Amino acid sequence: MTTNLTKEEILRELEETMKTDPNIKVTITINQTVEYLDASIENNNGQLKTTIYHKSAWEPHILPYESDHPRHVHANIIYTMLVRAARICSTIEDFDMERLSAEMILLVNGYPPKFIHHHFKNIFLRFDATSTWTQLDSESYKKLHDALLYKPTQRETKTNVQSIDQFIQNQATYEHKDQIYLHYTFENGPLLNFKKEYRKI
Repeated sequence: MTTNLTKEEILRELEETMKTDPNIKVTITINQTVEYLDASIENNNGQLKTTIYHKSAWEPHILPYESDHPRHVHANIIYTMLVRAARICSTIEDFDMERLSAEMILLVNGYPPKFIHHHFKNIFLRFDATSTWTQLDSESYKKLHDALLYKPTQRETKTNVQSIDQFIQNQATYEHKDQIYLHYTFENGPLLNFKKEYRKI
């Protein structure tokens, strides 16, 4: 959690929260750095810095290039690695270290250097950020980072489209607006015939 409260106010709030319910157990740790999922967030004199967090048990294994998967799957791995780094890393230096790490992981897993270079180049061209790759241009990286940070993922876009389609379909197909449908599945007991009796009314 991030807040503008003082340390004492935060501790008081957390202690009050723990008193409200005996099932709530909060471990209080106040630090300059916090790791959450795959991101590490550091407070550096009021400026938040984000980088990719690698757990200590993390190993550099990905789908080997020699596997029987179509080539677009391998290209998607490269795309995902770079986009993830660009979305999470707040500075170009951290992004470049993640890019180099990704390149090494790809090489270790049998990806040809020409294949890696080709797909890196395509990704930077796609986002108009070649100077980020070739010259480590901070302004170009800032544009890339901001564009990717606020761009919805494919899963988010798909979910939004499905929910909008479902909403439109529900509005279009609902004909009996003056009727109430109650769905009960009683197999035995006094309410076994409730649905039939209710509909008779």
